[in-house]
This record gives sequence, structure tokens and C-alpha cells, in this order.
Amino acid sequence: MKYALILLLLSQLAFAETDCRFNKLSIDKAFAMGRFKQCQQLAPNRYKLTLAPENLPINPSPWYAFRLDSAQSQRIELELQTEHGTPRYLPKFSLDKLHWQPLEYQLEGNSMLVSLTLDKGQVWVAGQEILDNAYYQHWLSAPSFADLSAFELGRTVNGQPLQGLVHRGQSNDWLILIGRQHPPEITGAMAMTAFVDELFTVNSQSAKFLQHFNLLLVPNMNPDGVAAGNWRHNAGGVDLNRDWFSREQPETQAVHQYLQQIQAQGGKIRFAVDFHSTHKDVFYTMPGDYGLASADLAERWLTGLADKVKPFPIRIQPGHNKKRGVFKQYIADTYAVHAVTYEVGDNTDRQDIQLVARVAAQELMQLLLAN
Repeated sequence: MKYALILLLLSQLAFAETDCRFNKLSIDKAFAMGRFKQCQQLAPNRYKLTLAPENLPINPSPWYAFRLDSAQSQRIELELQTEHGTPRYLPKFSLDKLHWQPLEYQLEGNSMLVSLTLDKGQVWVAGQEILDNAYYQHWLSAPSFADLSAFELGRTVNGQPLQGLVHRGQSNDWLILIGRQHPPEITGAMAMTAFVDELFTVNSQSAKFLQHFNLLLVPNMNPDGVAAGNWRHNAGGVDLNRDWFSREQPETQAVHQYLQQIQAQGGKIRFAVDFHSTHKDVFYTMPGDYGLASADLAERWLTGLADKVKPFPIRIQPGHNKKRGVFKQYIADTYAVHAVTYEVGDNTDRQDIQLVARVAAQELMQLLLAN
């Protein structure tokens, strides 16, 4: 732990604000999720940004986000060079930080080369759409969530509130949903919001489900990491999805304590899902012979989903991770029920993400009610 703390302190020193104001262009990261390590002007219209992680060791998912403020119309070239990894997130640009379009790029080793034609004014560039901490508050302000009760599960490493949301039904049965353990995993966040939107859509199945089931929702497990634009970790320099057994971080401690409280009060955790992003769409499940209640429950959910969303590929990958401290293993070993890691491809079509997540919610509600 001392070694990790030293690395974290060094990384924070390395990210001291860099003056990126040049003659015709300023490059800024002073906004939520903004991130790069340093910048250089290599030629009159060529610039280099260095990307570096929050601390090491790390699963390399090089995140970047910055704002370009151009003093005039011009054509520029950017080199995004990654330290401790190779590029993962493909560049996108936005004029308003809300609507995003892909940028053409070239890969050269651990660098990504991008050319842009700029008008006078501001342009945002990032590896994915920017869904910052404020995004969740805006999303949850929708009238459909009026019956969700928000509360403070605990505090993060940096002292931010860790928000939990609960909907109470008329039974002891609970569905647990968590998201955003890893800050750049935007497509997983998109799937989670669509999934939850479907749970609260006004129809007979949702009404029946919410009448019976209790729901715990933790949509943003890592607000410190999201704010800082971290590649993977929380402000303690730890991958939260490797901390569920040791629970050294306040974020995992807070969720664990609430789940223990549910159980102590007679509640029954029936199923859990955590949402992520990776290079392809895949659902990681517990093996059917792991000894969990309703042994084929997750498989029935996902095979039913596959039938409904053809030809979209639903990949099911069973397995256990006894020593890695991941959330689905923690749920299986602590509460003897199924948990699924719902992984969305980084570059999956955004409409497909919405469709699959909503159908996934429909199928899970139907299955849990029948089960």
C-alpha cells in the first residue's frame, strides 16, 4: 500500500497544470474528465499531447479529453502519444460537448495521428462522448425516476458523496445494479442508463416488476476517477473491480455495508449486474455448475435476449475469478446468487446499445418475476 501511495503522489505531481497556450491555438483540460499529461508544439501547425495514467501498474485504457481554442481558421495536426500502453479509444470531436462525431486518424505504434480543420472558436476532442458526474444528476432528474430515493451510501477517497438510489417493492427480493467502476467506460454507462430507463418505462411488466422487486442502483461507483479523467482507477490509485474481496477502498466498503444491511434486515439479493466497456460486446457470467440458486438463470436471461435482438451478437462467457476481487465473483461467493458483468464494445453503434440494453431489461424483468 505504501508503494501504491508513493506512485499516486508522484502521478499527481506529474499532472500539474501545463501551459498549452501557443500563438494561434490553446489546448485546455480544465473541465470535468479533461486529461492529458503535457503538450508540445512541434511545428507551426503540429502539436503533440502525451497521455499518461494516474498511477502504475494499470490495465491500459488511455483516456484523453481536451478543448482546442483556435484564434483563427486553420488546419492542424495532433499527435496523441500514449505512455504505458497503446491507443484504445478512437478520437471524436464536438462543438458543444454534447453531440459527437468521429475523427479520421492514423495509428503509428503507441501514437494516434489526427488532422483537424478548425474555425475560430472552441472544439472538444475526446476518446469517447463525455459523460461526467453532472450527467448522472441530469439523467436522474427525469420524472420517471420520481419513486427512486437518493441517499448517500458513503464518501469517496476525495470526500465526494457516493450516491445510491433505491426503489422499494412489496417483497424482500432485490436486484442490484452498479456502473462506472472504470471512468472511461462510456458505452457501459450508456447501456446502464438505457437499461434503467426501461425498468421505469410505464407498462404492465415494469409496473409488476417494481411492485414486487426492490432495486439498489449505484450508477457511478467512481466519481473521483470520472472527474479526473482517470484511465482505470479511483483517487486511491486502485481498480475498484479488483477490490471487492479486500475492500480497502471506501467506495466498495460502502456498497458492501449496504448489501449486508439488506441481508441483515431479511432482504434477499436475487441478481446483480455491473456495467462495463471493452473491445467487444460480451456478457461474463458465473458457470452453471457453480452451485448458485437457479443454476441456469443467467444463461436463460441471455439466450432469451439473443433470440430477441438477432442478428446482434450476444456472447456469453462463463467463468469464475476466485482471486481477482471482481464484483460478480463477490456477489456469487457472498450471496450465492448470479451476477453478470455486462460489457459493451467501445465502438458499438449507439442505437444498438440502447436497443440491446432495453430488451435486456425486459427479458430480465420477465425472468425474475417468473422465477
